[in-house]
Amino acid sequence: MDIPIQLAFEDWLLIGAVAVSLYSLLLLPISKSEKWRKRGISTWGPIPVLIFFRTTRGLKLLDRLARPKLLWRIGASAGVPLVILSMSLFLFLLLNMAYLMIQSPPEPSSYNQPRNILLIPGLNEYIPFVWGWIALFVTMVVHEFAHGILSRVEGVKVKSMGLVTFFLAPIAAFVEPDEEELFGTKDRPPLVSKGARIRILSAGVISNFLVAAVAMALFFGPVIGSISPVDRVIVADVQSGSLGDSAGFQQTQIILDVNGEPIATLAELSSALQAGTAEVKVYDEEGETGLSLSGKPQSGIAVSSVLEGYPAIEAGLPSRTVISKLDGQDIAGLSDFRQFMNSTSASQAVTVTTADGSVYYLTLVANPDGSQAGFMGIAFAGDEVYADAVYYNGVIFQQAPSRQFLAVMKAIPASGPFGLLYLLSLPFTGVDGFTEKGFPGFSGWITTVFEPTGWGEFLGGRFFWIANLLLWVGWINLYAGLFNCLPAVPLDGGHIFRDLVQAGFERVVSVREAERLTRTVVAFLAWLVLTSLVITIVAPFTHGLSL
Repeated sequence: MDIPIQLAFEDWLLIGAVAVSLYSLLLLPISKSEKWRKRGISTWGPIPVLIFFRTTRGLKLLDRLARPKLLWRIGASAGVPLVILSMSLFLFLLLNMAYLMIQSPPEPSSYNQPRNILLIPGLNEYIPFVWGWIALFVTMVVHEFAHGILSRVEGVKVKSMGLVTFFLAPIAAFVEPDEEELFGTKDRPPLVSKGARIRILSAGVISNFLVAAVAMALFFGPVIGSISPVDRVIVADVQSGSLGDSAGFQQTQIILDVNGEPIATLAELSSALQAGTAEVKVYDEEGETGLSLSGKPQSGIAVSSVLEGYPAIEAGLPSRTVISKLDGQDIAGLSDFRQFMNSTSASQAVTVTTADGSVYYLTLVANPDGSQAGFMGIAFAGDEVYADAVYYNGVIFQQAPSRQFLAVMKAIPASGPFGLLYLLSLPFTGVDGFTEKGFPGFSGWITTVFEPTGWGEFLGGRFFWIANLLLWVGWINLYAGLFNCLPAVPLDGGHIFRDLVQAGFERVVSVREAERLTRTVVAFLAWLVLTSLVITIVAPFTHGLSL
């Protein structure tokens, strides 16, 4: 009998260290070879793990693209205020997040693991591998080509361009301007003015924002507009240790049929389960699977959360449960629940029975909305369609909230700054009631609750390739652009901030004094940014510690 082997984190760490060591040994001949360097291949670091591939073959293309110099200068100059605004916004968000984590360190979770801070597909578990690498490659090429074009526009020599790889995987693209001409040396002033240098340094971020804007406009416009919901029943939750858990039911599985009968709605599911024994065909990331379960289904309402400070949580009523009776009266859905609660008042005692047979006793309080009805302090995810549930031996079934999801997505562009923040968090937080464990794009089980219509109908499932490409190209370009705006050298924002600060100081003090003050301010901001980043990584591991 084969026994599965599970490796602990320490084992994987050891395997990784051995792999890096062997890889570094293989690169040692290249790191010390002048012959390979002349061919444009070199390594970086005392322990060579990064390979640089340089070439000069694309430099003539940069010169041709840079010919409309006035147009490039106008475009870059117009984008500089956006870069400065983004620098301020993202710095504020970073500092505010660090402050909140100091005040109340979050519990360690997949959201705040160090691996998920980096936008590296395959390492970051919330970014799909294929679409993530495609989007990251587009982001790097666009960013670096923009730097190269503006360098040639301003007369700065570009020495080479190329790729940086780690274990042969491309992790960065680069264009290598002549740093002496761009920044100068102690003995030689820079070839360009501060204004020209700011345009060159801002070009990469501006191009990322431009690509993000075009990709997101297409995604939220013709793509989302051509996606329609499909009626499906989904496994909303599975109680740990229940018969449903033992049978193999898992959250987000799509119900295809029961005992050979296709299932599209909760009513059809409830009717099919009345037979007592069910052969359920489900679809998940592994494909179609057949599961068996016996029991009697119970209808009710699914509690998505229990509010702090109200009777339900004080009585011990858990979230992610199904209420089937109130004072012995059957509650088949949200309409029954509302009808019952509208007949109650504050200080009234109520018995709550959940579908698993648990009973909770609570005393209602005054309703916060000012009505005469009592209030127990529970919340639901959406309207009647998505609050209604069927409970079956530890498995909670609900209608897949595909319409609710589309409504949330369509509202993002019109939500202004809040929509932007929501979009940045979308891959990690997902949509409440639909993809709480993150939104990976239109792939896997998600494609079973949507279908392309209109212009995209003839593409079938390939339509979702377009959706994923636009979503991830737009999202990674946006995130990378904002991150590069941070005022910390060696990021573009750090160099831009330095030139802006020095230009401001030179208006009131001597050039030498302005340089000294600028160095102090830039060093402080770099320390502040780095410290904030470290806090966001370390804070979850201090949860529960008292100072």
